[in-house]
This record gives sequence, structure tokens and C-alpha cells, in this order.
Amino acid sequence: MNLLLVSRDELDGDQVILRDRRATHAREVIGAKVGGTLKAGLVGGNLGTAMIMGDDGTTITLRVVFDTPAPPPMPVELVLAVPRPKVLSRTLEIAASFGVERIALTNSWRVDKSYLKSPRLAPEVLAHAIRLGAEQGGTTHEAPVVLHERFMQMIDHTAPPSGEAAPERSLGRGSRLPPGATRLVAHPSAPPIESVMRDGPCILAIGPEGGWIDRELETFRERGFRPCSLGPAILRVEAAVAAALAQLTLLARLRER
Repeated sequence: MNLLLVSRDELDGDQVILRDRRATHAREVIGAKVGGTLKAGLVGGNLGTAMIMGDDGTTITLRVVFDTPAPPPMPVELVLAVPRPKVLSRTLEIAASFGVERIALTNSWRVDKSYLKSPRLAPEVLAHAIRLGAEQGGTTHEAPVVLHERFMQMIDHTAPPSGEAAPERSLGRGSRLPPGATRLVAHPSAPPIESVMRDGPCILAIGPEGGWIDRELETFRERGFRPCSLGPAILRVEAAVAAALAQLTLLARLRER
């Protein structure tokens, strides 16, 4: 936990009382003591500090100050074919640690239909994974996660046909997905990502184990997605997500030079 995240509904003036896993982590892992401070953040808001005012062994009382603007979310909407349940949570944690603006989970031909019935897709479980990722990455932005049980439902919502307006959808902190965002679909034999990524926000689609089938790739192309590769290695889903977001981060830094 690199950032103690606090929700607005937990605030009582400038105080917060912790009695959950965060209190245990602060006490047993970080070794926090009364009088000490922790790096803290308000979900969807500023960064700041939390001073430990009391600890009775069960609850920790904090005085919080959120006075530092948080960095904006990473301007990426991640479209992810639902992976195996045992890797879903950690894949979402990875994406959330980068601070992506939004995540769309989707069915596809190679997604085992049993995955869509996994308890790991319960809203509270998804929210927990996003919270853990945000704490790890040190961001106050918690990416909203939307599940599409049909591939075409996802594509129509994310990238409607030319000439049709995209449904309005918040991407965190009141922003909207710009219509000119670069659309990318990961595919091993495609040109490298740096040759197709433009400046600005993007939608990035990463397929299931085995990849997108040809018809799905064709649909992506019809909706303006550019196939791109992350290098010669064939990666598992969680590795592909980390590699793709890291490469996009590096490309953005290089453009700022």
C-alpha cells in the first residue's frame, strides 16, 4: 500500500477512523506509530498526508489533509477480453496501478463462457481490485469498470460506426473520451506500437489467451482500430497489459522531451 486511499464518505471533518485491512497494513507492515504520518489520497481528489492520532490495536484514528493536486489519470481506455478468473483480479490491479481512465471488459470468441459467471466479476470484487491497484500505483483515480457480455455490444459502445455519436460516458473526474483518440488493437504480427500511436488519448484493446480471431480483428479495423504489436514475445494477458501500458507511458514521456 503505497498510498492510503480514503473515500469521501469516510471523512468526519478532517478525521478518519480505520478498522479494516488498511489499519492492519499500516500497523503491521508499514510499522506506523502514533504521531507518524502516511502518504494519503482522497479517492477522485487530491493527495495529502494522514497523521496517526490514535491506535487502540483495533482502530486507527487519522487526521487528514488533502492539499496537493493529484496527477491526472493516464489517458487510456483499456478494452480487455475477460481473462481466466484467477488472473482477472491481478490484471485489473496492474491496469489500475497505471491509473488508466476506464476499463471495458468484453466477451470474445476465445473467452470461455464460464468466465462470465465468475464471482470475480461481482461489482464489489472488481472495485476491490481497482482499489488495490490504485493504492499500489499511488493514484487517487479509481478506473470505472464496465462489463460487456457480447463483443458487438462492446464495440458499438466503445467505437460506434463512422457518423454515429458515441454514447456519453464519464471517464473519471468529469472528462469525456475525445472523438479523436487513437484506437489500437494488440496483435502479435502487427507493426510496432510506436509506429501507429499518435499524440493524445487512446483506446487500447487486448485480447484473450490465443488472441482475437480474424473476424474480431476485422471488426476492429472497420471501426478505426490500428493493429499494433508490443514486440516479438507472445505474452500472457497480465504481462501484455503491463507491457502495453509501460510502452505507452514511455512514448508519452519521449514526446514531452
